[in-house]
Amino acid sequence: MKSQFSFRNIINKYNINKKINCNINTINNNITNNNNKNINSKFKLNCNNIRYFCSKPIITKPTTTTTTTTTTTTTTTTKKTNLLKITKNMSETSKSLDNKKLELHEKYNNPKLIEKGILAGIPDIFDGITVKDTTQYPKGEDSVSKFKEIIKKSLEFWTENKRRGIWIEIPETYSILIPILVENGFSFHHCQSNYVMLTKWLPAANGEPNKLPLYASHMIGCGGVVINDRNEILLITEKQRPDKWKIPGGAQDPGEDICQTAVREVWEETGIKTEFVSILGFRQLHNYAFNDRGDIYFICALKPLSSEINSDPSEIAQCKWAPVKEFTEIETPFPLQKSVSRLAYDYCFNGYKGMKASAVANSLRAGNSFVYHGSDTDFEDLKQ
Repeated sequence: MKSQFSFRNIINKYNINKKINCNINTINNNITNNNNKNINSKFKLNCNNIRYFCSKPIITKPTTTTTTTTTTTTTTTTKKTNLLKITKNMSETSKSLDNKKLELHEKYNNPKLIEKGILAGIPDIFDGITVKDTTQYPKGEDSVSKFKEIIKKSLEFWTENKRRGIWIEIPETYSILIPILVENGFSFHHCQSNYVMLTKWLPAANGEPNKLPLYASHMIGCGGVVINDRNEILLITEKQRPDKWKIPGGAQDPGEDICQTAVREVWEETGIKTEFVSILGFRQLHNYAFNDRGDIYFICALKPLSSEINSDPSEIAQCKWAPVKEFTEIETPFPLQKSVSRLAYDYCFNGYKGMKASAVANSLRAGNSFVYHGSDTDFEDLKQ
């Protein structure tokens, strides 16, 4: 449910500097005051609490400049301290177990279950079970026959207790057990280098559609638009296509931010050190790889910190600095690179800036993540 309020009405109704209990599900309020450019606020009301976010502090102007500076600093510092305290509490609370969660863990993740021939697993908030403890999997010549009986009893136990989605992780060393799961209605969900994850949706027996989330649908790639102070852009050709000029870039590594991927790829392919400036745009492509996985390719503006090219001979055929205008005139069979050249031209000559990266504190784990945007909003008070 969304509701719009005037800025003055909200200020009068709520004390925005305090945490307020509110028994509603979710209300997002965007307030824009055209008469005051210092106000660009977003209210987010969640069940049982209100969190207040503001790009710039809302203050009443004091009579002297000195007081204004002091008040602004105090307001910003207090607000950041309060926000980070709430964020820390949320992170710690998400890892703690209330009485109900403790009861569920005692019931479903109890090591004594295996003594009864039932797999112990971690319960989730969606009434599901995830089995990851491989020490309870049987070994030896009769492991397959033992696992058949374990799966039968486990499914009976989970069904009787109205569990819904079942997730079972099988490492490569126990791959002999995979056919048993398939025989019992489990499906492949995803695979990593050291395990396979299989799932079963128990409510399917009652005709309820499978609501388990699919595995990651897209791959992520980044290209770097690196333009020096002579309005030259860094270009490469790959060994597989030595006559097709493009910007350097590649696939994102696990745990890597978009802004980090572009910088790393440019360094690895060309030897040019850079720093992230902004995202100029991105392309989404369906059915890119592995039958149905898509691809999102981010076009990132990077500032060069060095100029001497030292390209990777195992990947790169040619590498050069070329006038940006020359890049826009190159004949290429790749529409993506043509679009990149036009964005690069707009960035270089027409003042286009793209989306910068602002660090924002995570609510459920320590550290920051990045919000990419083209706004002048200040997010300094939102980061750890």
